[in-house]
Amino acid sequence: MVKSLCKWKKKEVEAHLHELWHIVDKPRFICKDCARASHTKGYLCKPVKLPHEQHKGS
Repeated sequence: MVKSLCKWKKKEVEAHLHELWHIVDKPRFICKDCARASHTKGYLCKPVKLPHEQHKGS
């Protein structure tokens, strides 16, 4: 099981910035408790799917 971002300590964030970048790239979920965002819901303790927004050309 993957450790949730919500439980990462500051030193873990600093030590794993490259991994963190991949986790938060193009987020699809947000934690409803702490507002952290992730591409995969398994990295959050209480994930909520973000609404899919289509970008229309101006």
